[in-house]
Amino acid sequence: MKILVSLVILLAAVPTRLTAEVLIKLETQLGDIVVAMDDERAPLTTAYFRGYVERGQYDGATLYRSASLDSEEEPQIVQGGIMVGALSAVDPIDITRFGAHYLKDIESTSDTGLVHKRGAVSFARDLLYTGHVIPEIVFCLRDVPTMDANGRARPDNRGFPVSGRVVSGLEVIDKVSRMPVGGDTTIPFLQGQVLSEPIVIERASTLPD
Repeated sequence: MKILVSLVILLAAVPTRLTAEVLIKLETQLGDIVVAMDDERAPLTTAYFRGYVERGQYDGATLYRSASLDSEEEPQIVQGGIMVGALSAVDPIDITRFGAHYLKDIESTSDTGLVHKRGAVSFARDLLYTGHVIPEIVFCLRDVPTMDANGRARPDNRGFPVSGRVVSGLEVIDKVSRMPVGGDTTIPFLQGQVLSEPIVIERASTLPD
């Protein structure tokens, strides 16, 4: 009986993992971040991100943005990816020069039921031109309702595609969010949000089931 009780306690202590999740590890200068991508509710965005990771395109990528999107001073998001060079672009951005491609299908929060809250993993959209999803990952540090469907009107009311959650390493993202934001950018709405020294993602990989 004691062995059975001990086993039940042990199983209860193991974090629950959904069978339709894809685990991806990002190894950074400040520590590892593991995200669980929801392959059931957001399969298109999961496959989009996973493709970049498995092609090695996130090796050497950076976390380069910390921002508050409301009136509070405390940062709401940290953003990163393979397109840090676009921050200094002066012409319409051709994302293919970064080895990137658009995801035209937006898995809106109104369709998936996932929302932008602390620990949520989402992706940026090309707000300047196409409105399509780009391979820049966004980590939420607190609730960001303006990123959900109907939370804003620019470029439409579909919001941004939450597609997973942080399962470990949220403290690393917290550290990134507190770093100095004196970096340069030619994009007006990113002024004052770019890290002075972006954090390198040394390696990204999918973890075994």
